[in-house]
Amino acid sequence: MKKIISILIIILTSQNIFSQKFPSEIDVLKTENEVETMIHKMGKNYKNFKIKKIENFKEEQGENKYCKTIADSLGIDKSFYKADFDHNGYTDLLAIGDYYDFCIFVLMNYGKDSLKINKLTRRSFQYCTFPKIDNDSIIHYFYMSQPNWFTSEKSKLTKKDLIFKFGDFIEYNSKPASYDIEKIEYETTTCFGTCPKFYISIEKDRNAFFKAEHYNTDKIKNKKEIKGNFKTLLKKNNYDEIKNLLNYIDFPNLEDNYSVTWSDDQTSTLKITYNNGKVKEIKDYGLIGTYGLNRIYQLFFELRFNQNWK
Repeated sequence: MKKIISILIIILTSQNIFSQKFPSEIDVLKTENEVETMIHKMGKNYKNFKIKKIENFKEEQGENKYCKTIADSLGIDKSFYKADFDHNGYTDLLAIGDYYDFCIFVLMNYGKDSLKINKLTRRSFQYCTFPKIDNDSIIHYFYMSQPNWFTSEKSKLTKKDLIFKFGDFIEYNSKPASYDIEKIEYETTTCFGTCPKFYISIEKDRNAFFKAEHYNTDKIKNKKEIKGNFKTLLKKNNYDEIKNLLNYIDFPNLEDNYSVTWSDDQTSTLKITYNNGKVKEIKDYGLIGTYGLNRIYQLFFELRFNQNWK
């Protein structure tokens, strides 16, 4: 009996901890000016951000009726919203505005004045998207899809459900799969600029190979470019994160090709061998085929500098 009571106390205490709300600087924000000022404080690169309601965005030739009509139909009538997207007890902030183009920023709140900015709008030249927050958790994200060069599919109003998981916003999956991943390979090309070109392969036993070719520079630490071939035993937490994320996004059922509509960008190829030799290969020009894939790519870019390569 005492054991049962102890277990119940632990469960109730855990539920209370995870449902507890912690006050922070985001909670006291009331006006657009206050929100805009907070975005500006995230760094000099964000000084040009101007907070604005979707209905107030204008086209070159006058008012954009499309933006206002869709926003009104969804009940999105504010320039900023608050929610706890990662359920850590701290209030996060979603802000809509003009940042050289239509833009949605999310300030993720990790407590003790620790904020991290996340750009929800990932595409260039994308006008007016519509974030509808559901139950402090999922963002019903409405947007005009890009024309598909491979299938000749035209643009249309599309919705995807985004959830903050694996360190970023990705497409929500209510029933994640579980594949036996045997090998993961990721390769990038250069672009019209200094996009890093590299190749990384990871075996099931976490033995990894890294070929650094061009522009692989750690901008945070020594800022030195690295070149050559390297090997390591990948850290378990990094491997598990990539493997679990691949399963969560149900990689075999993604498209084989993704592409942005502009030129001079970078291409990457993600190749996964799984379930006794099956192969899934995804080519992505622009590296933003899906939110989940974009997060996978980020993790591979980070692997170049967060492992003990030799």
